[in-house]
Amino acid sequence: MQAPALRPGRAVKTVAKTADFKGALARAQAPFTPPRPPAAAPAERALAGAGTPGSPPAAGTDATFRNRIAALESAGAGWAARNPTSGALGRYQFMPIALRDIGWQDGAGAWTERAAAAGVRSEADFLSNPAAQETAMSDYLLRAEQQLAANGSLRAAGQTVTATDGGTVPLTEAGLVAAAHRRGAGAVARWLEHRTRTPDAPVPEAARVAFADVEQRLRDFAGVSYAARPGLSRAA
Repeated sequence: MQAPALRPGRAVKTVAKTADFKGALARAQAPFTPPRPPAAAPAERALAGAGTPGSPPAAGTDATFRNRIAALESAGAGWAARNPTSGALGRYQFMPIALRDIGWQDGAGAWTERAAAAGVRSEADFLSNPAAQETAMSDYLLRAEQQLAANGSLRAAGQTVTATDGGTVPLTEAGLVAAAHRRGAGAVARWLEHRTRTPDAPVPEAARVAFADVEQRLRDFAGVSYAARPGLSRAA
């Protein structure tokens, strides 16, 4: 198989050296400090039709992107969806580790003050509160963007690379964030590193499923509109 080429004349800016790459990954794991929510969320920030299962996200919250995530994660099961095997919760199927990562649960699984500020003090509260789930999703997406910016992946948006199956994959902000939602920002960085620096090397056995998931999300979300926070795509 020939070395996968980028779109002619355009090179993905990745971490130049292995040491730098590892350092970027380490920086991406820095603790997340979400913005403090208002004591009472204004009506315009609450979910349209909050409390009604199946209501779409409010305008201005990347509704198409979120609807597609929900369709893939919970098969449209809605706000009250709970995976009895993994414990994933809600429309976006938040795993316990994700809730801990954004500061909504502590290491023991207890709901934090951050969650309480959004009206959540129990699993039942979370599953019955669409507005809270949207707030948690906003925190999660911001965290994913920060990690992707820190490890250099977000700067690759706008490029095209060759996937492990030989086909091309467009890199968009929507695709990169969706892939991070599915597999984590670290997996996205490792996939990008492999496809741009060592494309002829065999895909490690342990990474095959993760890489396939990353590529699928990149393709699924290639045509979806999504705007990362200003400045993050240019972060060092």
